Amino acid sequence: MIDSNVLVYAYDKTSEKHETALKILERVMADESGVLSIQNLVEFARLVTEKLPKKISFEQARSIVLGLADSFEVVYYDPHAIARALAMCGSEKIHFFDALISATMEKEKIRIIITENEKDFKKIPWIEVVNPFK
Repeated sequence: MIDSNVLVYAYDKTSEKHETALKILERVMADESGVLSIQNLVEFARLVTEKLPKKISFEQARSIVLGLADSFEVVYYDPHAIARALAMCGSEKIHFFDALISATMEKEKIRIIITENEKDFKKIPWIEVVNPFK
C-alpha cells in the first residue's frame, strides 16, 4: 500500500521529499507491485488542491487521480472495514483514517505500507511499515 503522504510528496515539487517519493512511485509502477486505497486517492485530491503551498489545479489533480487509478490496483473499503477501523481506533488508539487504511489493508491481505507515518501504523502488529524518508 502506498500511503497518501507518498503520493502528495511525489507531486509536490517544493518538498524536499519530492525526489524520493517520485522514485518510489516510478519503481512500484514499473514492477506493478503498488496498491492504493480509494481513500488514498481522496486524501491526495484534497491535499494537493487545498493544502499545498503551491496548489495543483482541480483539472490537473483530476488527471493525476485518473492516471494513478490506471497505474495501480485500487482497493475499496466497505461497511465491515469501517466497523473494523472503529474497533482499531479503540484498541490500537490510532486516528480513524489511519485505522481505515489498516482495515482496508487487512481486508485485502496487504501487509506492507510505504509511509512516513510510522507512529500510527506500527501500532498494528501485522503491518510492516517502510519509511523511505529516513
